[in-house]
Amino acid sequence: MRSAFSDLRFPILGTARGDDQVWVRLRMQGRHTGPFVRFREGALDQAIPPTGREIDFEQIHVLGLRDGKVAVHEAVRDDVAMLGQLGIFPPTPAIAVRMLTWRVTGRAARAAAHVTAQAADAAALLAPAPA
Repeated sequence: MRSAFSDLRFPILGTARGDDQVWVRLRMQGRHTGPFVRFREGALDQAIPPTGREIDFEQIHVLGLRDGKVAVHEAVRDDVAMLGQLGIFPPTPAIAVRMLTWRVTGRAARAAAHVTAQAADAAALLAPAPA
């Protein structure tokens, strides 16, 4: 998401806590300035070219706690609202043509490879150092 949307903000609307879970209701806000790449079962499903449009929609995050630390994270996002704000669902004619052009020219595959490399680099920074 961070490679697709600049100026990301996540204002918290509310929280609740149980014995082993925390629920956070928030908004995701930002501008679509990079390719938004979606994968399905490890393969490129769709690459949405930057639209420059603003997004603002709600999410709920469920955090599973173990020994006082977050052990599990699940996000429940309103992707239909987000895709509607981007003009993707239903697609405007201009967006549909841009997405098809990206796929045919290979730009979608290159965007997916770039996003995958960025994610791998970020994961490597978070990995514990060898003992």
